[in-house]
Amino acid sequence: MNELEEIIQTTDERKAKYDHVIKELLSNKQFLSRILKRFVPEYENIPLEDIENKYIEPGSIEVSSLGVARNTRRVEGSAQEEYNPNEATIYYDIIFKACYPSKTGEYIGMYINVEAQKSYYAGYPMEMRGAYYAARRLGSQLKTISKNTNYGSLHKVYSIWVCMGDVPDKEANTATLYRMEKKDIIGTVKRRPEEYDLMNVIILRINDKKEAEDRVLSMLQTLSSSVLKADEKLKTLKEYGIDVSEEIEEEVKHMCNLSDLLEERLEERIEARIEARVREEMETEVEEKLVRTALNLLKNGLSYETVSKCMNIPIEKIKQWEQEETLQKQ
Repeated sequence: MNELEEIIQTTDERKAKYDHVIKELLSNKQFLSRILKRFVPEYENIPLEDIENKYIEPGSIEVSSLGVARNTRRVEGSAQEEYNPNEATIYYDIIFKACYPSKTGEYIGMYINVEAQKSYYAGYPMEMRGAYYAARRLGSQLKTISKNTNYGSLHKVYSIWVCMGDVPDKEANTATLYRMEKKDIIGTVKRRPEEYDLMNVIILRINDKKEAEDRVLSMLQTLSSSVLKADEKLKTLKEYGIDVSEEIEEEVKHMCNLSDLLEERLEERIEARIEARVREEMETEVEEKLVRTALNLLKNGLSYETVSKCMNIPIEKIKQWEQEETLQKQ
């Protein structure tokens, strides 16, 4: 593996770790309960404390391979796998079971899927992917289909997408609900929404450039920000009423450290590595090593200008070394 490949691999590994940490943070019931209360209509008039402690059901959550969480406020369900032998496997970031009281007093269950989406431009509408995830979760509730299948046992599904990072300013700080609604074409019939409103998609859109006025969007903006430092994030989260445990503090600091590394442009990281290497080579005053370093960087695709800038060596000199190497091979 050459130097450039090593840098790219390291970047990919850090991105994966960053994604994992932010999913871990979002799976905390303090954040989930605030998302549900603000954006899921069924919880609009339910006290936040009840949503967190009573209506989110960690005991009924399906978990693929994760063990029991360390924090009792942690909702199991990260990396939940949805498998169908005839379809592609998909992995939910966070999925859990919840319930809410209906107007008649009965408790109605539903599944909540939360996705942390860093890339808003995935080459397709995010709404369509959200609908697919919701449909897969709905369909997977019925293991077999026959004439005796009880379709009345289906639970409503919400697929909530927290889009961050490259959301355009014109769409930043918006939240949209897509749902199934009844429209009478001829005549009027009465049906409870629970009987037909089974799939819902919610898209939340935030970025670092435009300050969110909505309290929950602002909280999510703080959590996912690549600009704020860890201490600023923790202070602001406390202002939003988050009980910052040692675990949350550690995860926020870890996420910020990873974010700082990821925010560095690849070219800047390459230059930094080259500069460090050049300093070592200059200390030995061995021109042979400098020549080999410069030529290797050219072979790895860097331009004469970049190599010249990083090594503080004239372009003409670098081209001379390249010509000499060519003559030696002839």
